[in-house]
Amino acid sequence: MTSILLVPFHPPGHTEPMSALAGQLRAAGHEVTTFSEETASRWCPDAPIPPHLYAADSATLFRHIFLGDLEAMVRDIVDLAYDCGAELIVADVMAAGGALAAQRIDLPWVSLSFSPVPALDSYRTFLPPHAVDSFAPHRVLAALGLPDDDVSLLGRTSPQLHLIPTTARFAGAHRLPDEVALVGPFAEVPPPRTRPGGRPVVVVSASTNAPINLGVRALVQDRYVAAAVQALAGLPVDGLVTHGGAGLAQTGPIPDNVRLLGRTPHDELFDRASAVVTHAGWGTVCRALVRGLPLVLVPIFADQPYIATRCAELGLGIALDADTVTATELRDAVRAVVEEPRYRQAAQEVAGELRAMAPLATAADLITASLQPSEG
Repeated sequence: MTSILLVPFHPPGHTEPMSALAGQLRAAGHEVTTFSEETASRWCPDAPIPPHLYAADSATLFRHIFLGDLEAMVRDIVDLAYDCGAELIVADVMAAGGALAAQRIDLPWVSLSFSPVPALDSYRTFLPPHAVDSFAPHRVLAALGLPDDDVSLLGRTSPQLHLIPTTARFAGAHRLPDEVALVGPFAEVPPPRTRPGGRPVVVVSASTNAPINLGVRALVQDRYVAAAVQALAGLPVDGLVTHGGAGLAQTGPIPDNVRLLGRTPHDELFDRASAVVTHAGWGTVCRALVRGLPLVLVPIFADQPYIATRCAELGLGIALDADTVTATELRDAVRAVVEEPRYRQAAQEVAGELRAMAPLATAADLITASLQPSEG
């Protein structure tokens, strides 16, 4: 048994797959502790900006808003590592404190990404070039008494093992360092299922990120979901909408065949679904693909355009532009993925591939193996 400390990035799209990995590691007999705001005594990512940062430069402010007080995070992780007797840290690459804490106390560590982008600098898919320098490491390293380097705070991957939640087919042709393993998504893979009978069920989902984190893209997302609701009107399907937007019911009459559920766990809904309309977040896309569900993808921000493009290229669904999408376009896309067998067949092929990969078990095995001395 190994004592493992997990360090996730704090949004739900990161904590939920990390929780699934924690369950797999516990099932393998390891003692698992997860760092969170509740276990921290100093770090609070949602705390107001402290007065001493009021006059800080824009890069420092942006980094603080994104990560919180990173030095406090590192110190809290170090304390927790000592308290739980951690022998290994497994850190989300977006939670920079995990890598820095491992370096500070000389613990072995594994990094992982919750984005399928096949690159060590996947943060460049969502950070505009002018914002990249906000995550330069020099000030933080100096404050922690660590040697200086040029590796971005969002790109600190383990030289021993770095896990990316994608497959070789989804990633395409990319040359990656030897320490990188493509393990598939960190999601439970259910057994094959019989296609539900009766009217097709179409689930419409949106990002679990808080609107404040989406910025103006939250308005784009609300517009997309409103268009999707209207798109389902008149189609011979039952629509289930999991978006929590308070003003959705005020955008127009809700069709009789559509139910607004608010924030709802996806697994049970997807078990009943025939297709999914989604913002192309990887957590939602994964849950659909492991069930062989075709997709309509309307990416909002971050790595979602990449995910939507790859799904469309692989024939798993239809990608549409969130800024311009109309109810008519969405209606045509839903009709296509529900009625044309090629989309479902492609998605079912991916589901079979993921069942064979057993992503969570594979990731847990690789993490365990990383602690074994290398031969030679």
